[in-house]
Amino acid sequence: MSFDLSEFLTEGLISSVENGLIPSDLATVYAGNYLAKSLITQAQVTQVSDAITVYKAAQAAADQAAADQAQ
Repeated sequence: MSFDLSEFLTEGLISSVENGLIPSDLATVYAGNYLAKSLITQAQVTQVSDAITVYKAAQAAADQAAADQAQ
């Protein structure tokens, strides 16, 4: 069994955003830095970006639902 650093970094960025540990903008910067250092691939940067987009959409929907319920 081998350790896959690129998978670890990719999943770490995604879970950190989803758990509120780092802001999505910072995760995007980290992904770019990891790509520049060849630690992750362009496909993995896209994976992080897509996950952030889904997370932001879910947050917006939750915020809208909370606002609707408060009225």
